Amino acid sequence: MALENINTIVLLMFENRSFDHMLGHLSYDNINKGVNGLTKPLTQYSIPYKGDDYSPWKIKTDANMAYDIPHEFSDISIQMAKSAANGKYEMDGFVQAYLDKSGDSPNKFSPPLGFFKQEQVPVTSFLANTYSVCDNWFAPMPTSTQPNRTMAFCGDSSIHQTKLQLVKADGNIFDWMNANGVKWRVYHDGLSFFILYDHLWTELLSDRFRDYESLFHDVTTEADETFPQVIVVEPSYHDAPHFGSDQPNDNHAPLAVGFGEEFLRRTYEAITANQKRWGNTLMVVYYDEHGGFFDHVPPPAIPYDTKEDSPFHFNSLGVRIPGILVSPYVAKNSVCSSLFDHTSVLQLLAEKFTPGKPYSATVADRKNKGIESLSTALSAEADPAAPPPPQQIITVKSMLGDNIATAPSGDMGQAFENAAQQLITREPAGTADKYPELFQWKNSVDKSRG
Repeated sequence: MALENINTIVLLMFENRSFDHMLGHLSYDNINKGVNGLTKPLTQYSIPYKGDDYSPWKIKTDANMAYDIPHEFSDISIQMAKSAANGKYEMDGFVQAYLDKSGDSPNKFSPPLGFFKQEQVPVTSFLANTYSVCDNWFAPMPTSTQPNRTMAFCGDSSIHQTKLQLVKADGNIFDWMNANGVKWRVYHDGLSFFILYDHLWTELLSDRFRDYESLFHDVTTEADETFPQVIVVEPSYHDAPHFGSDQPNDNHAPLAVGFGEEFLRRTYEAITANQKRWGNTLMVVYYDEHGGFFDHVPPPAIPYDTKEDSPFHFNSLGVRIPGILVSPYVAKNSVCSSLFDHTSVLQLLAEKFTPGKPYSATVADRKNKGIESLSTALSAEADPAAPPPPQQIITVKSMLGDNIATAPSGDMGQAFENAAQQLITREPAGTADKYPELFQWKNSVDKSRG
């Protein structure tokens, strides 16, 4: 079994892009006809809105967008457009949801319907076409970042929407790995998303959370005895505090994706730099949710109730997201159409580290409802070749980032600020040692507010 030969599992989760938006070009441009992406003519995906028709369109230039695309659960309900007549999701409410929230004027080049050419996402396209692209991977719930990331890293969600809050981390993978003797580490480029989980602050301030710049060195030089079996790689989040030359690269709109492409290239180069270690590695590249961007595939009707005091009921999975498996143990240039969501990763971890014992009751229940493990995409035969990624210069038409004194805006930005403020207050010594920049950032933001 291939899973027995994998010693290191690397998890890299980006923010807020749909499958068609990032990888629909694979089928549209005949790069890989086996992918369930976009096909010609684009008018077959036509979306009616107030007497006009809107279709997907090729983005000409990677640049910062004017607005984020709405993607809270109420917006996604409009986007997925469940038919009252047949109960199916029509996937034709993306223009309406965008215009309702943005107040923008109707435009044939509606931002939610844009999709990238290969040249604009060269590293993502390269990995998808070189290794195994998963074209049937959905967000666990039709809602936003915080709930879907919580499901991804806990196997359940104690929340149903993104807002200013600290989040319960019951069942999180770090406690699970500690309990099962699994060596793990987080490499974060900027402030870790896990600051929102106060239960994890002790770990956040420990040596298990390391600066991203240490990844290449550790992969190439660290002894097997201490090298982690599971690695979580975090980009620099658009909504988090930023210091110095730190550039957001998580692909969260309205951010241009070129920064994320460069981050993905550097990460792939790091994990393949040690040929011996690479021979037993699986890297999973995936997105927390679709971010409001168009996808033509309706999600399966697999329901879920959140673990809140008043459970929130979702009738289906969320919108389809890009998923790529990078490893010697996947068939090169392959397409996996097994039904996945983020708990497919947790199934894989349990199969690897606690064989015969499921990650949790919820993950087992989702498996029973048809969500498969990532192990279904693995190949018994290994191909140790690691072709180099495209080396072209990735240009981004973008303005410089915000000044350090710019106060956070939006639910996620305010949640990051709240978590950072509380971490400073409750763990001042550990924060000063691990994140000394947070103190200057807090002072600058406070002064800017007067």
